[in-house]
Amino acid sequence: MIESGDVPRNPNTAVRRALLWWFRPPASPYVSLNFAVEFGPARAYLDRLAKQEGTRVTVQDLLAAAVARTLHAHPLANAQIVRNRIVLRERVGVAVPVNLLGHPGGARRELGVTVVARAESLSLRDLAETGRRSVAQERQGHGTNGLIRALTRLAEIVPQPVFFAAMDVVDQLRQAPLSGEWMFRAMPATTLLSNAGAAFSKVSGVVFRGASISPPPRLGHVGTVWGVSAVQDEVVVADGQPAVRPMLPIVLVFDHRLVDGVAAGRLALYFAGILADPETSFGPRGRRVLSAKDCRPR
Repeated sequence: MIESGDVPRNPNTAVRRALLWWFRPPASPYVSLNFAVEFGPARAYLDRLAKQEGTRVTVQDLLAAAVARTLHAHPLANAQIVRNRIVLRERVGVAVPVNLLGHPGGARRELGVTVVARAESLSLRDLAETGRRSVAQERQGHGTNGLIRALTRLAEIVPQPVFFAAMDVVDQLRQAPLSGEWMFRAMPATTLLSNAGAAFSKVSGVVFRGASISPPPRLGHVGTVWGVSAVQDEVVVADGQPAVRPMLPIVLVFDHRLVDGVAAGRLALYFAGILADPETSFGPRGRRVLSAKDCRPR
């Protein structure tokens, strides 16, 4: 695994301040990095966990945990930009969209969102249990986040012009110091994990290559968006020879004001290192947690 000792941590360097000015809206600061990770070791690890007692751990759970540990090791990538200032966040909050179509909750809206707060401090099994409960609630039509429930209800009951005006006020409140911190505590997301691959089935001759998104600077800021597709067999070079391996395509979208190209590469390699040997990070039973020393603010 790539070590995390030599990574950017200072939000107040001249380069960071210059980038904050350079990428002011309406310019978009987001850059996309596409890569793929061999998923064989991770699949074998999940198979071993499935034979043990405890909450079932899905691919999505493993990826959310890997993202959380990666951002914990790279604090600047977990920061947020508020009022043109970089605000370091001690904890990692992983937001995950939930498809509601075909479920009771889909009668009113097609998409829900869950947020796993303090995800870096959870064991893989605990994160899986938290995610399972949250997804079940969302799909039954019981939103798991009070702020999202309130804004969704507002969208349902007021005319469009009134809704737009109200959301503009909410966004202004997010920029104010006290109300902004309250809103962050109500919706403590610092990154987004989107599983686009859930909609893809294995089709001979078709492979996923990449995507891009530029998250709008409204309601909340995330420094990274992680998009994953379905695991697909690809021909790669192994020990100097072509070999077919199960590969997981990843799209890492990062805010250049927080993360430059070198740091983004380190993020990708650290994340890939976790998937190459998940047992080292999460333990043979998925119960390993970060130590108190590891979880201290940096």
